[in-house]
Amino acid sequence: MNMKNLVLVFIAILMVSCGSNSTTGKYEKTITDYLLKGSDTKENLNFKILELNEHGTVTAADSINYLTDEFRKDKQLIIDRVALAKKMSEDLRSKTKNQSSIDKYTADIAVMDNRIDSLKNLSPDNLRGYDKMNKDDILAVIVRCHYSLQLPGASSPVEETFDFYMSPDGTKCYGKTRAK
Repeated sequence: MNMKNLVLVFIAILMVSCGSNSTTGKYEKTITDYLLKGSDTKENLNFKILELNEHGTVTAADSINYLTDEFRKDKQLIIDRVALAKKMSEDLRSKTKNQSSIDKYTADIAVMDNRIDSLKNLSPDNLRGYDKMNKDDILAVIVRCHYSLQLPGASSPVEETFDFYMSPDGTKCYGKTRAK
C-alpha cells in the first residue's frame, strides 16, 4: 500500500470515528430507541434515518411564553362562560315580575361580576420553577428527522418526517410532532 492510500484510509477512519461521536449520532440512538420501544428490532422493520438535523431550541423564555399564553386562553374561556351566565341571569331578571326572583338574580349577577373581575386580575400560577432559571436556558433541542421503515405486511417502506423534542444532551426524547 503506498503512502497516498494509507493517508486516505487514515482520513476515512478518522471521519467515521469522529462522525459517530457527533451530536446527530446521539440523537440517532435516542430517536431510534424512542420510535422502536416495545416493537420489532431496527433490522426487522428495516428502519433507516435518512436525514437528521437540529431545527431549533426551546428556551425557558419560550416555555414561559407558551404557558402564559395557554393560561390566558383558559382564563378567557372561563370569563366568557361566566359572562354568558351573567347575561342569561340579566335576561331572566328583566322578564320576571316577582321581587324575590329579581333580588336573587341581582345577587347572582353581583357574584358573577366579582368572579369576572377576579379572573381578569388572576396571574399565571403554572410557572413554578421558572423563577430560578435564566430566560436563555435551553430546555429542549428540536431535531427534525426524516426516516423510513418497513411495516410488517407492507409492500414498500413508509417515509415520515417528525420534529423530536430532545433533552439538550440528546439522551431523552420528550415527544414528537409531525413536521410541517
